[in-house]
Amino acid sequence: MVLRFRDVACIALALLTVSAAPTQASIPDFGPDFVPSHEPNMNGDYVLSSTPGGTPGLMPKQYREYPGGAEHYDVYSPPISTLYSQVWWKPLAPAPFPDAMVKKYANKSVAIVGWEIDQVRRTPEGDVSVPISASYNHHYTSAIIGAASRFRQISFDGPDDPRLVRMSKRSGHGRISWDQPHYAIEKLRDTINPSSTVSSSANGGEYRKSFHGFAPGYALVIDSPTAIQITPMQIDTWNRDAMNISGPMPPTFVPGPLPRASQAPVQDPLY
Repeated sequence: MVLRFRDVACIALALLTVSAAPTQASIPDFGPDFVPSHEPNMNGDYVLSSTPGGTPGLMPKQYREYPGGAEHYDVYSPPISTLYSQVWWKPLAPAPFPDAMVKKYANKSVAIVGWEIDQVRRTPEGDVSVPISASYNHHYTSAIIGAASRFRQISFDGPDDPRLVRMSKRSGHGRISWDQPHYAIEKLRDTINPSSTVSSSANGGEYRKSFHGFAPGYALVIDSPTAIQITPMQIDTWNRDAMNISGPMPPTFVPGPLPRASQAPVQDPLY
């Protein structure tokens, strides 16, 4: 599985980028190379709640509706492979952004207004989403770097390693397993805009339909973006004998082997 960012099978993360200003009247001319995407959201519309006393309907439900338009780029993580009951919670190797994105924003800054994520199996017929009942995403963290930064794989000396303390403060999750390698961000030179950023999403099973976007006029700004590194926590709950994840979705969840002392319900479990 892989993660597809637009954070089992593979998950991919698609970053939606825009250089728009907060209001239609102040949107600058992005030039002839800016081609707004007309593609729908990766995971459909998002259900958004209005602030009490606020005006509903001001937040775009589709990234293509952002003022000034938005581009999008898809990024696939390295594969994630697990067996039933196993938990994957370790950093994946960095994944480069598409060449078109890297070249377009070289020596420039990109404004990331949001992202979407799916977990998929890559097949000859195309991507096939992996249901959350087969591979449960507990949370994920991610880091993005530009050309003025780099990822470096490091191993900690123990729980008191000062590098671990510094990385824990930036992780967004608060905990880092010190007994496995991680990817530190090293700054190579100064830039006007940030050359790296870190984000964390703890949506769990709701991550596909949780809105990961900013209000028009706000964004994550990265100078000369080059790569993303994702650390997901996936729990393999796929009963291979009783759940067909290649047929109609979603398949009925059927628990697999359980410990004798487990009190989890076997029939019609809610979670």
